[in-house]
Amino acid sequence: SFQVGSRTGRLASTELNGLFDGFIKSMEAGYAGEDSAFQKQKAADAKKREEQRKRFETRKSRGYTELKDVAGKQKSFSKLKYEEEEPEAPQSEKKFFGLF
Repeated sequence: SFQVGSRTGRLASTELNGLFDGFIKSMEAGYAGEDSAFQKQKAADAKKREEQRKRFETRKSRGYTELKDVAGKQKSFSKLKYEEEEPEAPQSEKKFFGLF
């Protein structure tokens, strides 16, 4: 008859060593080093934030328009692109219990 080895289906802890090393290495590949894609994107994001901060500072230095600054000026309203014509409802004669 065919006999199965003495393994019970469990892996010893020594057999698991190195099993996930390739997986971990591939996951960390994009993050390691100064020339990695992660570091490049991080630098690009920092540059973008700096540009946004500069734009904010220039807007802030110009000042903000407050409601009291524009309250006394002439108000303008938007013009409608299409003029809506409301259909007139036909005048029906009032009937007394549907007879007249």
